[in-house]
Amino acid sequence: MGGIDVKKSLLFISLVLIVGVIIGTSVFASSKAPTVISFWFPGADKVNDQYFSNVGKEFEKLHPDIKVEVTVLPSSTQDIDTKLNAALLSGTFPDVLSAYLAQIGTRGPKGDFLSLNSDVNGWSDKKDIYESAIQMGTYKGKILGVGFYPAPEILTYRKDFFKEAGLNPEKPPATWEELADCAKKLTKLDANGNVIRAGLDIPALNSSVFFRPIMRQNGSQVINEKKGVPAFTDQSSIEAWEYIFKLKNENVSIPYNYQKKEDIPFVKGNSAMSYLQTTQILKMIQNDPTMKDKLGFAPVLTHKKKVAFCGFRLFTIGGKTKHKKESWEFIEFLMSKDQMTRRFKVLNMPVVRTSLEEDFIASDPVLNKAQLEYIKYGKGAENVPWLNSAMAYLHTAYEEVYNNKKTPVQALKDAENNLQKDLQAMKNE
Repeated sequence: MGGIDVKKSLLFISLVLIVGVIIGTSVFASSKAPTVISFWFPGADKVNDQYFSNVGKEFEKLHPDIKVEVTVLPSSTQDIDTKLNAALLSGTFPDVLSAYLAQIGTRGPKGDFLSLNSDVNGWSDKKDIYESAIQMGTYKGKILGVGFYPAPEILTYRKDFFKEAGLNPEKPPATWEELADCAKKLTKLDANGNVIRAGLDIPALNSSVFFRPIMRQNGSQVINEKKGVPAFTDQSSIEAWEYIFKLKNENVSIPYNYQKKEDIPFVKGNSAMSYLQTTQILKMIQNDPTMKDKLGFAPVLTHKKKVAFCGFRLFTIGGKTKHKKESWEFIEFLMSKDQMTRRFKVLNMPVVRTSLEEDFIASDPVLNKAQLEYIKYGKGAENVPWLNSAMAYLHTAYEEVYNNKKTPVQALKDAENNLQKDLQAMKNE
């Protein structure tokens, strides 16, 4: 009897130990720390920052095994690049970054962003996403980012000023010739011949967003991305600049710095036509609700080609991330219909899904229809690593012609020669 009791006791102890191991393993598994990914985005305003700060928490509820650490960056590209450079040195580069389009060209070649080709090509929602949202983030065949925030520059005009000038407010300019004709007719001068109300805003400084689409409308590439060379001095580029400065010399504009948004003559009521971002348009209406009926939006101008300027922000994954799978899951969540719908309702952010077009247009038929056209025909920054140098030389050239120091031909020739010298020096390093 005693032997049987001992066997029973040993069997009981073994069962207890087995159960304990099973329970212990289960407890250990359930208490496993979640994978932590970092998400950095440029700050803008309270509503924008709140949305992107909270979106990580929403994702965590659906993915309890992933934790998202969110960082709000400065808004300027220069300040962001400073922080990203420091992060590269310290090994703290973000897993997911909301990047500006220009950074695809400047940082992509350095390996700062991971290739997303396999993820995007295997994405079940890919067919619903605008092709431009993917093409914008592609550098030499590698998809380095997925566009989520298009920022078109829309040719906006004052309907009341059109009526005052005897122009049909429902027929805005659609070609170069019509734009020049309207600009002249809409300009108001004082007794001394000074412009007191511009017909068209032609910036004096920081003007690349203004002149690049006009160059492209005439067939210029501005920069040949495939060959990786500038295309400043071809005939189409020269003709585009001659058109711009002929119109400027007709005395139809008021000088201003394009980067100082608050000083844009149109925003101050001192111009009849201007290229504006959606945020500026909405702010004008917010400040003066009567503007809702006074503002009109011209179609994308057509010359040799129909092209607009459209910037983009893109979701990217850091090149040295250890959590690609989790990072891509987060991007898929950010690009979902629900989140995209929320962004256009809360942040007035245009959609990049075909299936959301009708809802987006219905929320503001006139403005949002115009936005989608400018996005459709839009092209943003060129994806080359030396973009900043190219734009610096073009800005200098533009200002030299604006101030009558050089002709368009000479200024563009000098800009391209100087850039070519820099590119050669880079090759020799």
